[in-house]
Amino acid sequence: RNANFSGTNQIKAYRAEVINKPIQKGKYFRSTVKINSLLDSTWKPTSYKINLYVKTELQPFNYGDEILVKGTPQQFKEPQNPDEFNYKRYLTFLTIYQQHFADTSKIKVLSSDNGNVLIAKSLALRNMFSALLEKHIKEPDELAIAKALLLGNKDELDDEVKNVYAASGAMHVLAVSGLHVGIIYFVILYILRIVPKEFRKEWLIAVVAIPLLWSYAFITGLSPSVLRAVTLFSVIAIGKSMNRNASMVNMLAVSAFILLIFNPYLLMQVGFQLSYIAVLGIIFIYPQVRKLLMPSSRIGIFFWDVTSISIAAQLATFPLSILYFHRFPTYFFVSNLVVIPAATLIVWLGVAFFAFSWVDLIATGLGSVLAYIIRFINNVLTFIYQLPGSDFNNIYLDVPQTWLLYLLLTFLFLFVVYKHKTWAQMASICIVLFSVMVGNRWVQNNQMKQITVYNIPYHQSMDLIQSGETVSIMDSTLMNKTDKIHFHIKPNRLLKGVDTYADTLSYASKRLPYGKAMVWNNTSILVLEEKVEREDLPFDIVLSNLNENKVRINNEAYDLKNEGALRINLEE
Repeated sequence: RNANFSGTNQIKAYRAEVINKPIQKGKYFRSTVKINSLLDSTWKPTSYKINLYVKTELQPFNYGDEILVKGTPQQFKEPQNPDEFNYKRYLTFLTIYQQHFADTSKIKVLSSDNGNVLIAKSLALRNMFSALLEKHIKEPDELAIAKALLLGNKDELDDEVKNVYAASGAMHVLAVSGLHVGIIYFVILYILRIVPKEFRKEWLIAVVAIPLLWSYAFITGLSPSVLRAVTLFSVIAIGKSMNRNASMVNMLAVSAFILLIFNPYLLMQVGFQLSYIAVLGIIFIYPQVRKLLMPSSRIGIFFWDVTSISIAAQLATFPLSILYFHRFPTYFFVSNLVVIPAATLIVWLGVAFFAFSWVDLIATGLGSVLAYIIRFINNVLTFIYQLPGSDFNNIYLDVPQTWLLYLLLTFLFLFVVYKHKTWAQMASICIVLFSVMVGNRWVQNNQMKQITVYNIPYHQSMDLIQSGETVSIMDSTLMNKTDKIHFHIKPNRLLKGVDTYADTLSYASKRLPYGKAMVWNNTSILVLEEKVEREDLPFDIVLSNLNENKVRINNEAYDLKNEGALRINLEE
């Protein structure tokens, strides 16, 4: 692989193969392409992947197309703002090292159908089933969720739906993964019960289940999450066929080992980590939670099992979820009581819908029922989301604190199981260390007075932070772009313990012909709204207008585009 080609800046054009389905992101279509040859002075063979962004309203090419692109790919930048998500590092785990923004005039499709035949057929099949859902489910929200639940296609989900599902602890149902594949697996086991006992051999489970599970993975586009789940259940089916009561932990390890052989970088992906930790939590924690209560009725047992599994999975994953997403869904056990049975029903109905899609009357009826159930789920989750204290979404953990929480959970589990005081003592030590780490950070943040000037292209943004409070200064356009605020600004606010915001200045301020002047903690600040040639403006800090993206401190200029965000500690 020539991922760091030394002549990148001299590239005039390149030939590449589209290796995944283009996805629309705002005004652009994004796709990963593999460059096979490039042109600087002459054409040269090479092999590495980049992200290609094409500005167009219509999909510019398809999976498997060979394309000719004029222009020069660029290296990804390091994070430009404090504690910002390291997108460059994330993409290296996907072996993607560069990106290119182009328009359709610079791209020409040379040939088609050059990709993997299985993946091409899988995408075509998913498109066919998507068209069937579009034909029989007319409401956009219900249709988008149906595609996500049944086909693993989350491209059409809007941010509000994602936020409601995430805040209520039901986001896992929107990605075809262990829950959905598990439902399919148990449907297969249930159907096999009708086979006469004399023909019900152990190997029959593997012979029937494995092809059907992989067929389902094929329909859903062979996404990484469904491949993980299908691999695990295939290993379980093989173990059953050998009439061996193998440990679930061993089978989990075998499935992870198989996946990591093909792609070691999976270990660094959030979905891989969360899914396997969730299963470990269900294996170990679920039996301990379940025996706390023994309902007498079958319905009671079912709902207690669902609750126990939800608690076990949430306990196992919450440190990692907070580390990555900084939120904890308070009423997750309530939402899962509704979502898991409903998702099970949707998968059953979805299988029937696709099986009878050729009968228009049946398909229309099943489509209406699917839409009704999805609407019901949405209403329930929206109600849960609107409950007081439903979502703690400003929680900060660093990596050492996350490891410490997992040690604490491990020692508490061992104490509950073995009742030995040593484990309680170890858990107590973890609690003390965790409290010291959190307390030390709180003290530092409480004593801090800091001005942070963010580097956000074509925008002005500054936070005046003191003791967990911030005065936020930003241009009016940025105020309406919650995605940019969440990506560029919120990580620093979480790091600094900010929980109080003020979007309008309550400090001394004055409107000038070329901007707004203010005073904060005896520091004079000027936010320019127009270009001014003078460099000796009588202010401690001067934030340039939108196009320049510069800042001057005591008449010394700093270029945010080159140097990244600027932090000024007033104590210094």
